[in-house]
Amino acid sequence: MILEQMDLFDNMRDFRLHKKYLDGLFKTKQELIEQLQTEGRERIYHVLSFGGGTQSSHLLEQHFQGEIHYDYIIFSDTGAEPQFIHEQVDWWRKRQVNMGNHTPFLITRHNSMERGLEEMLMRYILTDYQRFQMPVYCNSVNQDGEVKAGGMLPRQCTVDFKIVPVKQRVRQMVLKEHGLGPKQQIPKNVGIIIDIGFSYDEIRRINTYQSPQYNYVKLAYPLVEANKTTEDSILFLEQHGYPLRRSRCYLCPFNCSAERAIGMDWEEIIEWEPFSFVKALWFDAKLREVQSTGTKVMRSIPYLHYSRKPLSEVFPQAKYLTNVYKKELSQWIAEWHRYITDKWGVVSPSKASV
Repeated sequence: MILEQMDLFDNMRDFRLHKKYLDGLFKTKQELIEQLQTEGRERIYHVLSFGGGTQSSHLLEQHFQGEIHYDYIIFSDTGAEPQFIHEQVDWWRKRQVNMGNHTPFLITRHNSMERGLEEMLMRYILTDYQRFQMPVYCNSVNQDGEVKAGGMLPRQCTVDFKIVPVKQRVRQMVLKEHGLGPKQQIPKNVGIIIDIGFSYDEIRRINTYQSPQYNYVKLAYPLVEANKTTEDSILFLEQHGYPLRRSRCYLCPFNCSAERAIGMDWEEIIEWEPFSFVKALWFDAKLREVQSTGTKVMRSIPYLHYSRKPLSEVFPQAKYLTNVYKKELSQWIAEWHRYITDKWGVVSPSKASV
């Protein structure tokens, strides 16, 4: 029965029938090209937003094989990827050299918080910074003091720490190519299409094809357009013997316990990068501690685990690993104290003992 249902899903898979496409939330790449050309933007740059994981690697290999054209390949370092994702990025950069491909392969970061999500979280914890850009699971407390499961904060981190930095970097490159300065306007005949590696099973993540920052930048979703799922990309990479690890941040709330079998799990972080897991434990506990002070706009009780329980309670390895990496954790916290103080001002007195 399950196989029959999967076959039925495969046969019915057609992005053109999906409500998001019918409602105009995204367009095909050809439709975007025609729209830009109608606006007089005949010089169109094609960019791959490369995440180092399975789906964008699928698109990158298609580029190396001459199936998709890109003018730029850009990896945005979120500052919280596991080391194995950086190793995969390096693997693909070496493959590019071996393939004789000369497309500029660039690395970029958040414009003001170049150390990424760790910097955002430390700034949130140690200062009066209020903006929180991660999709944590939340509990709420009603008027009677009863704790109830709440929703989830928006997934703003993907936009702010991956997509927007890619837009900003390609804009800089295009301006430079045209002999213009970083604060000048893009020529009126230039358009930019950025390919995002969302797959058909992630179609819920698509919110727009139009960049809210730049009207000449459009977002395309070629794997959705090809009706390809995450599993299709994994199978493609597996058949060619390419790296298979899914892109994610080590503290991402979309990491799950292994039994949920979605390809990203906390156990992988624990096994391959235990100190990263220890840092996630610290962030998980510290966010609730800071929230309890009442100094933040966020009133919900945040958790990194979908069960809305502390990571330290979910995973029995937590106490042991925290003891093993006690010295490294203290050094890491102290270094962040210095960095945040130097860059963003005096750490709040109430947070000085963090």
